[in-house]
Amino acid sequence: MPGSRTTSRSAASERRARLSRLVALVLRHRPEEVGVRLDSGGYADLEALAAGLATQPGWESLSSTDLLALAQADPRRYEVRDGRIRARYGHTIRVEEPGEPALPPEWLYIGVRAADVASLRDDGLRPAGRQHLHLATTPQAALEVGRRHAPDAVVVVVFARRAADSGTVFRRAGPALFLTDYVPPAFLLLPGSG
Repeated sequence: MPGSRTTSRSAASERRARLSRLVALVLRHRPEEVGVRLDSGGYADLEALAAGLATQPGWESLSSTDLLALAQADPRRYEVRDGRIRARYGHTIRVEEPGEPALPPEWLYIGVRAADVASLRDDGLRPAGRQHLHLATTPQAALEVGRRHAPDAVVVVVFARRAADSGTVFRRAGPALFLTDYVPPAFLLLPGSG
């Protein structure tokens, strides 16, 4: 029965997506809700996270193996190291070391609401509702993320290497993602500024 195999795959895919949303919620925003503590890098013990999540309705049979499989299926979002797991980005809770300090590429990109561009000329880039700015390595990725938050999003170019040379600290949060706390206006190329 080919149809039931497709349905089974679809159900497994939906369950994995629901688990990913739950893990992201806990690791980025609310670890205390399942009794988990994060270290300064945002890591939780894999076994403790599995046990905490297994207290949630519908996840009673969850194991650390399931979490490991989730992280391996989505290495851009999750990182596992030495029996610990963390979300690579997106935290609203304080994470002291969200990634390894790294020299960024020449340019990085971020999608912002078109209405916010004028304020960037004076204020520079600051995180809005998150702990860090999330900067993509391609304009396409930045626009895609920006459009999740605002349909009219535009791409701002960050002269990342020049900013780093001037003291801005960048951290690698994944293969195509860098984090920083602030980018001064002098290191931004704004839409319409030529």
